Amino acid sequence: MNLEKILKNDERIWDEDILDYPQLFELARTYDKELLENLFNNKDSKEKFFIQVGDSHVFKYNEFRFYLEENQVNNSFTQYANKIGLASQGEHLSDSTDYVLDWPYKDCVLEGGMSSEEDMDTFIEKKVETTPGKIDKKTGTVISPEKTEVTFSQAKRKREEIFYNNIIADKEIDRLLDKKALKNFTRYTAKGEEKVKEIKRDEDGTIKENLLIKGNNLLALHSLKEQFTGKVKLIYIDPPYNTGGDGFAYNDRFNHSTWLTFMKNRLEISSELLRKDGVIFISCDDNEQAYLKVLMDQVFGRDNFISNFVVTSAPAGTQSSTNVAQQHAYCLAYRKSKSFESFRHKLSKEEINKKYRDGTDEYGPYLLERLWKRGIGGRKEDVPSLHFPVYFNPNNDEILLEEEVENKNNLIKIIPYQTEGVLGRWTWSKTKMIDEREKLLVKETSGEYKLYRKKYADEEIGRLPYSIINSDIGRTELGSLELKNLMGDKVFDYPKYSALIKYFLKTGSSKDDIVLDFFSGSATTAHAVIDLNKEDSGNRKFILIEQMNYIEDVGKPRIKKVLEELNVDDNFIYFELAEYNEEAKSKIDACKSYKELKKLFTELTEYYFLNYNVSVKQFNDQLLDDKDFQELPLEEQKTLFKALLDNNQLYIPHKEQEDGKYNLSKEDQELTNEFYG
Repeated sequence: MNLEKILKNDERIWDEDILDYPQLFELARTYDKELLENLFNNKDSKEKFFIQVGDSHVFKYNEFRFYLEENQVNNSFTQYANKIGLASQGEHLSDSTDYVLDWPYKDCVLEGGMSSEEDMDTFIEKKVETTPGKIDKKTGTVISPEKTEVTFSQAKRKREEIFYNNIIADKEIDRLLDKKALKNFTRYTAKGEEKVKEIKRDEDGTIKENLLIKGNNLLALHSLKEQFTGKVKLIYIDPPYNTGGDGFAYNDRFNHSTWLTFMKNRLEISSELLRKDGVIFISCDDNEQAYLKVLMDQVFGRDNFISNFVVTSAPAGTQSSTNVAQQHAYCLAYRKSKSFESFRHKLSKEEINKKYRDGTDEYGPYLLERLWKRGIGGRKEDVPSLHFPVYFNPNNDEILLEEEVENKNNLIKIIPYQTEGVLGRWTWSKTKMIDEREKLLVKETSGEYKLYRKKYADEEIGRLPYSIINSDIGRTELGSLELKNLMGDKVFDYPKYSALIKYFLKTGSSKDDIVLDFFSGSATTAHAVIDLNKEDSGNRKFILIEQMNYIEDVGKPRIKKVLEELNVDDNFIYFELAEYNEEAKSKIDACKSYKELKKLFTELTEYYFLNYNVSVKQFNDQLLDDKDFQELPLEEQKTLFKALLDNNQLYIPHKEQEDGKYNLSKEDQELTNEFYG
C-alpha cells in the first residue's frame, strides 16, 4: 500500500514534496472528513484502517498512527511521535494544559543490556570481492577468469536497541519478564565464603538477607517482584547520566528516548517493590534532570515529590565544562505515598554546641525559645485560654501566675503580643508553666521584659534534612579516595561517597528496613548500609543488582572488605540470574550439519535471546538463508554463531530450570525454589 500516493491530492498535508506529519496527525485525530474519505475510497487503506460495525465503518486512528510511525527496530511500532516534549492525550504544550511527558518508544520495554563496557556489538559481516579476469588483447584468449571471493567475518559497531511494544509484543514481554532461574549461590562473611544452607526469613515470611545479584537489572527486578512487592523501604540508584561518556551511548537518533524508556521500565517495577511509606532517591545531573523529574511525576505522582537535592560535587567548579564551571549534581527524591515521613537528622557535637549556647544550668546547656506564639494562630482570640498575664520579680527572678500573686507591688506584668499592638497568646498553658517553672526565664530587651523557655540539648530531636548537601559528603573525589584506600588501588571511576548515601539512608530508613540499589556499581550502597548499621545498631538489609563484570572485581570484594574492616558480624548472599550461554555453545558444537545448526539457532532466537541489539535479527533476516554462508565449512559457521552468543545473554526461565538441557545443579534449583518460596 502506497499511503503517500493515496494522500497526494490533499494539499493541506504537503510542504512541497514533504509530508507534514504533525498536520496529518491532527487531521486524523479530529476525524477530518476529507482525509477519511480519501482513505476510505482506497481499497487497501480502507481494509487496513477501518473496521466494519454493522452497516457502518469505524476509523482505526491508532492503527493509522502506528503505520505512519513504524520504526524498523524489531518490527515494533510505537504510538508516540518521534518528538520529545510535554503532552497530554497526544497534544503538545501549545494545545493542552494537562502535561504528560511523551517520547518515542514510551509504550515499549527496553531490555537495556550492557554486556560490554564499550557498548559495542558483534555482528556478522558479509564481504564480496571481485577480481577482474585478464584477456590477451591480441588473441582474445582468457589468461585468467574473473574471480569472486565471498567472506564472512565478525565486526564491531555501536550497539542498537530493541524496543518491545506493550501491545504488539505482549507475549515477548511476558516471556522476557518471567522470573528467572538462579545459580552460583554463595554466602560471604568477613572471614571468607561458605555454602548457602538456607535463606533466612522473618516471622512474616520476608527474606531477611543481604543480597548481591548479578544479571540484567530489569529482569532481576521482575524476579524480585514476587518476594519483595511492598517490602522495600528505600531505593537509592545512581543510573547512567546519559552524557555520552558514561557507558550509555546508544543509537544517536533515539539517545534521549532510549534513556527515558530504559528508566521508565525500571522505575515502574521498582515502585511496586516500595512500601507505602517507602522513598526513592535518584542521583542525576543536568543532562536528564528536567525530563527525569517529569517522568518521576508520572510514575510516582506529582504530589509525592519530596525534594530535588542539590549536591555540591565539585566546589571549585569543573573547569572542563563548557561556558559554566559546574559545581553541583542532583538527587531527586519521591515518596510512594503520603505515609512517608522524613526522619530527622541527629546534630553533631559541634552543631549541638553551636546551637545550645544561651546558657547552662544544673540540667545542662540550653537555648532560649520565645514562649509567645508568632504567625498564624498567634492572636488572643485564636486560643483565648492561653492569653493571661505572667508576673516577674526582678529582685529574685521569681516567675508567678496571677492566682499566685498576693501583692503586685514591685512585680512586672508580662502579656503576650503576637505583633506590636496585637494581643497574642502563650504556647504553654498555666498548668505546664507551673509544672515546669524551672525551665522559664525572663529577659529584658530594649526596656521590655519577655518570657522564654529553656530548651536543653538533651531535648534535641534533630533537624529535617537540608536540600543543599555540602561538599564535605558530596564531593566526587571523596568517593574515589574512599574506594582507593579500601581496595588499595583505583578500581572504579566516579564512585559515590558512602557518607552521601548514609545521608539519604538517615533521611528515609529506620533500623530494620530493606534498602534496594539496582545500579549498584561499586557497591557504595552496601558500604553505607553496613556502616550505618554499626553506627546505630541497626539491622537494615541491602539488595544490590549489577550486571557488569566489575561486580566480581569491585562490588563483591568491596563488601567483604567493609565487613572485615568495620569488624561487623554480618554477611551477604551472592547469586546470579542463570544464563544459558555455555550450554547453548555446547549444543552448537554438537551440531553435525548446517541444517541442525540452523534449527538450533532459530530455537534460541525465538525463545531465549535477550535481543538488546539487533545483530541476531539481522543475521536471521539476511544471512541465515544466504547460499554463500551455507557453503562455509561447518566449523566456521559454528564460530560465527557463537560470536553472536558471546554478545547476548540467554536467561533460563524459573519454570524450566529442571529441564536437563540447562545443566543447572540440583543445589541451585533447590535454592532457587527456596528463594521464590
